Amino acid sequence: MIGHPETTIRKLQQELAAAQKKISELEKTLNSLNQPDSITSHIQTTLLEDISNLRSLINSSEDLIWFVDREKRILLANEATIAVFRQTRGIEIEPGMFSADFLPESQAGYYDQIFESALRGKTLRLNHTARTGKEYAATIQPVRKDNDIIGVSIFARDISQIHQLQKELKHFEQIIASTPDLIALVDKNYTYRVGNAAYLSAFNISREKLVGTHVKNLLGQEHFYNLSEPHLKKAFSGELTQFECWMNLTGRGRRFMSITYHPLHNQDLKPHYVVINAHDITDLRQAENDRQRIFDVSLDMLCVAGFDGFFKELNPAWQRTLGWSLDELKTKPWIEFVVPEDRELTLEAGQRLFHGENVIGFENRYLCKDGTFRWLAWSSYPDLDKQLIFAAVRDTTKRKEIEEELRQLAIKDPLTGASNRRHFIERASAELKRCKRYGAPMAVIMLDIDHFKKVNDTYGHSIGDEVLKRLVDCCLQELRTTDIFGRFGGEEFAAVLVETDQNAALQTCQRLLERVEALKIRTTTEKIGITISIGLTMHQADDISIDSLLKRADDALYKAKSSGRNRVVCF
Repeated sequence: MIGHPETTIRKLQQELAAAQKKISELEKTLNSLNQPDSITSHIQTTLLEDISNLRSLINSSEDLIWFVDREKRILLANEATIAVFRQTRGIEIEPGMFSADFLPESQAGYYDQIFESALRGKTLRLNHTARTGKEYAATIQPVRKDNDIIGVSIFARDISQIHQLQKELKHFEQIIASTPDLIALVDKNYTYRVGNAAYLSAFNISREKLVGTHVKNLLGQEHFYNLSEPHLKKAFSGELTQFECWMNLTGRGRRFMSITYHPLHNQDLKPHYVVINAHDITDLRQAENDRQRIFDVSLDMLCVAGFDGFFKELNPAWQRTLGWSLDELKTKPWIEFVVPEDRELTLEAGQRLFHGENVIGFENRYLCKDGTFRWLAWSSYPDLDKQLIFAAVRDTTKRKEIEEELRQLAIKDPLTGASNRRHFIERASAELKRCKRYGAPMAVIMLDIDHFKKVNDTYGHSIGDEVLKRLVDCCLQELRTTDIFGRFGGEEFAAVLVETDQNAALQTCQRLLERVEALKIRTTTEKIGITISIGLTMHQADDISIDSLLKRADDALYKAKSSGRNRVVCF
């Protein structure tokens, strides 16, 4: 990839100017010699050799780069540009072509006007939507030699993924908009992607200015290099990190903040973003010598617990959050309010406190009086002399819900809700290991919608999508909750039937055939039906990975389709 666009364009302009200068020199030589075509051919060959370095440079870029001369004819285009127009227009771009030769008629005139503006010295930046639906950010600007404009350069970068990311994060932004905590999302370049209303207000910045701004430019170099950058590096390595510090907030003044950097994992299990959660604890910091006042005004849940397992003091935030009265919370051991599944880990954290260790960032679920539960994050400090534990507790339920929603986006097929291919293979591989360990039977099936292309071609992709969703609903209703089901791509799906022998697996497949065949999907004019073909295989002793079972099931599926469809074949 070529580096920063502005630097790249300047370098390409220099190279093009040198090439144009050589063109002028060769043209003068040609005119003075008035030689036949063989001489012209030799000069053209020399010119191509002179600009080979320019071509090599721009061909190394995945961005679309091309140049036109003052007559608006193509002078040079990189391989990425040629490939895009070959794919979308079926046209091979060659030197000497005009805009009308390779652009759609509706766009050729528009770009000629843009080129005219660039030839008059203007630099233009615009977004363009291609026929494929991809979004490009384009820079069109003049190429100068000395004080003369000798042509125009076009530099276009595919920003489709950025647009998609912005759509996916819009819902996330709405969820966090109401919290008083400062919440933002930062990418690997340490630039902001999202900030909630509290974050924008604290720094007195608009949403448009925040997005794309480097953390250093907002927080200042000293804060960034001393605090933010070290913690961001840890977070992007997968570690949740917390710290407290004073911050000068434009919209709030000097505040003492508790800051958490939480890594946000993508489908490849690596953190691609970090969620910054900054909680204002100025009041807590400034009122350390007046604890009762803190208890009265703090929005956080504050408490003092004894080593005997009972709460001694609680502030009103506990009742607001959990619904229990303060007396109810004090009359029972605190462990009884913990969700049973979290009690073992909670007792282990208690033992660490009893041995004098601070416990920061521990999270568990507490039961509410209405039968629900809330996620709580604890910052706990023991006093061995007084046999007491002092804790500041924060309700993190909303953050947990956001994390779960983003996790589902990472493991689910967005159209059908079935497990995506990566998540399916992870679960299937784990089930295979369990099967081999305990000698349990296991079946793997691959299924495919018969003549699905015909459905798309006849009724359109919206009906095709509806067919896929109805099929998945049908399969999930027929399969057990312990079975594993996922979409492999297109109209192909796979399932693992756990603790299932061959007879039971064949019966399940037959029921799937019948149930799918009974489906009726309404179009604008009629109801249509579909059938599926199924390939089935059973776990064998020499299967060392899930890939071998999937291969056999796929071979069986191929046999089912080639032998008539709407049937089950077992290999």
